Amino acid sequence: MSQSLSQTLSGMVPNLSLEDHIYQAEDMISLTSNTSFPTRELSSPDSHSTRSCDTCCMETEPTEKGMMDVHVVPAAYHRSNSNQCSQMAAYDMYRRPRGLAMIIDIEVYENDVQERRFGSHVDVDNMKSLLQGLEFDVTVHKNLQLAQFFKEITEFCCNKMHEEADMTVVVILSHGKDGVVYAADGQSINMEYIYEFFNNRNCPLLRGKPKFFVVQACRGDRPDQGVDSSEASTAPPSPEKTLSKSKKRRAEALDAIACTPDAADVARARPTWEDMIIAYSTIPGYASLRDHEKGTWFVQSLVEVFMSHAHDTELVDLLRMTSERLSHFTNEMGEKQTCNVEMRHLYKRIYLNPGLGRPRSPPHSPRLQHLEQ
Repeated sequence: MSQSLSQTLSGMVPNLSLEDHIYQAEDMISLTSNTSFPTRELSSPDSHSTRSCDTCCMETEPTEKGMMDVHVVPAAYHRSNSNQCSQMAAYDMYRRPRGLAMIIDIEVYENDVQERRFGSHVDVDNMKSLLQGLEFDVTVHKNLQLAQFFKEITEFCCNKMHEEADMTVVVILSHGKDGVVYAADGQSINMEYIYEFFNNRNCPLLRGKPKFFVVQACRGDRPDQGVDSSEASTAPPSPEKTLSKSKKRRAEALDAIACTPDAADVARARPTWEDMIIAYSTIPGYASLRDHEKGTWFVQSLVEVFMSHAHDTELVDLLRMTSERLSHFTNEMGEKQTCNVEMRHLYKRIYLNPGLGRPRSPPHSPRLQHLEQ
């Protein structure tokens, strides 16, 4: 981000601190319930496949579903600590609504500077329905240029309603490469700048409250060709085979762009970041797959898991289940996808407790209280 834009953003947010210390990306620390998914008739499972989560995923081979009928299973009671570790506390999750959630979807790019992200509207609808079911106030912004993008981020992080919230969620759907996503005008946005808006220094209203980011975007252009579990050979694939598959891939089905590494786009470290968890649709250097009609594997997996298991499962475990479910997807090229979770000082557990809680009470004026007496 240029110095002038940084100064502009600092003027929009009181005491906003966008520091300039750079560190290397490799220094970052990156890091299944009784309810089952709806039964469907599916092709017979792969006899060579072994799974680590048979109890939580009834569909051995998930199918791309597109727009889903999202119904979040309500919790039976509040969970305030971990069954695995009773000494580990949980974040408060009682207020209704839980807090504010924002979805930024960049599907159409101006002047075709990037290919249109067909199918992204499916992800938006499914994610919005999920977040509403989890009792968040959800706003959706589409096809934002760079200045509009940061304007919405700025206004969202400064929203006074965060004071009455237990949590916040930010979802970004876009083209990208490792460390950046792209606005509708094709300009790159360093993801670390986005996260920095929500640290303890810049967003004190969310201090001590969990901040959950979901990023559906490529972090490179490498395809994951998968590994045949029946093969003992460790020989790498031939260049001819890899090139052939690459030519067959549909470029518009990726959330990536053709690009070269840029030293200015490396991640930034901050000492004041707490209570953050970031779910990326893929790992650094790899592409993220998207169907033109049914959306992305990652968002579908996340929505299915959360709506069926958030009532009794902690957030990190939900993301483990999402990862396991995502591992079942394969396209016609035999490609796979691996999601990635990063935590920044997330030292409590997050139980979303859908369906439970107390409504937000309006502020009580001392003057009105005196008149009532």
